[in-house]
This record gives sequence, structure tokens and C-alpha cells, in this order.
Amino acid sequence: MFGSEPVTQETMDVEEDEEGGEVWKSANQITEDLITLSTAPKAKWTTLCNLETIKKRNKPVEPPTAPKAAPFFLTTTRDLVPKFVVEEKEEDGNTEKMKPVRDMESEFQRVVMQSTDPSEILKFLESSSPSFIDIELQSLAPMDGGSHELVEKFLDFLLSGLQLRSNYDMVQAYLAVFLKYNRKYLIETRSLHDKLRNLKSLHSDTWTDLQLKIQECLCVTNFLKNATL
Repeated sequence: MFGSEPVTQETMDVEEDEEGGEVWKSANQITEDLITLSTAPKAKWTTLCNLETIKKRNKPVEPPTAPKAAPFFLTTTRDLVPKFVVEEKEEDGNTEKMKPVRDMESEFQRVVMQSTDPSEILKFLESSSPSFIDIELQSLAPMDGGSHELVEKFLDFLLSGLQLRSNYDMVQAYLAVFLKYNRKYLIETRSLHDKLRNLKSLHSDTWTDLQLKIQECLCVTNFLKNATL
């Protein structure tokens, strides 16, 4: 957590252990001025941001191919020395791989549309795998099987996450993947530009605060290391 507010007794949660003694536990968000990181493993959000690189690295050089099934009767030529006829399949070089478009609403899309609390969306995302999140964030825009309302609702979720300053690292990962797949639609849709400006302003403010706090910590650390006591 980074910020200037002191940790007081009121900002701690009290729990009792098995022996009846009091155990102090820090609250999830001590104050709104602090930037709080997620308790999820670091590998989860780093995998989400680098999923394409990981897939390319793990992709086999030559995919396994099944052996061709031999026909029951082999065709031969009518030459003096008969030879087996090998049938060649015609390949169409103009075929393009089309991205599948959904025709049904997914569970993630239902959570985004029906939730009134951003924490519900965050809880669902935290329980999902990076591959699942990557696919779902690709399917938010109308041309990818989603809708304008889905894009706007998820944009509101990101704005709320930056305003609350909690789970900062996870929200940053979701923001990066969301912009990567939906930037074209966001640029073309003028009704979302005001929210995008707010998102940019919030992102800049929180990142500036985080950098300042890190620099303060580094300066104090360097001073204590080099000071002659």
C-alpha cells in the first residue's frame, strides 16, 4: 500500500484466535488515498498481459498429424508397369480464418450487465483463468459478439477500479487487455470519448502518485544506506 495516511487502530480489523486472544488484521482498503495492490498471485496478471507471447513460445514447431488412411481398393494406372494413383487434394489458397462470433450470452457478459457493484465483476474475474479472461475481453464489442452496453459497462468498471485505488495491479492488467482488443471500437464510438478522457486522467493521477511514493521510499533508503551515523 502506498500513501501518506498513517495506519491507526481504527483502520485495523480485530479477530480472535483459537485461544481467545486478539489478532490484528489489516483492512482491505485502509483509506481511499492509498493505492492497494491485489492479494492474487503475481503470475496471474502477468500471464494475462503476456498470454500471446506464452502461447507462441509453447506452440510446437510441427503440429502432430494423423497418418492418411489407405483406401480399401488402391487405384492403379493402365500402363505396362502399373503404378498406384495418388489422389491430390486441392487446396484453396484464398480461404481465410474467420473469428468465431458468439450467438449466445456468456456467463461473464451476464455478470457485467446485471451487476450493480463493481466488486461483483472483480470477484468473477479473480476466480477466472487468464485464458478465459482474454477470450471474454475479445468478445465485448458488437462486431465480436458483444454489444455497446457491454463495452460501456466494462469501461465503468475500470473507472470505478481506478477511483477506488484498490487491486491496482489487476485493474491495470484488465485495462491493458481491454484497450488492446477494443481500441478500434472505442476510437470510432464518440459517445464513449468522455469516459475515455476520465479514464486517462484517473490513470495518469494514480500512476503519478505511485511514482512519487516509490521515489520517496528510494530516496529515504539511499540516504540511510549512505549516511554516516
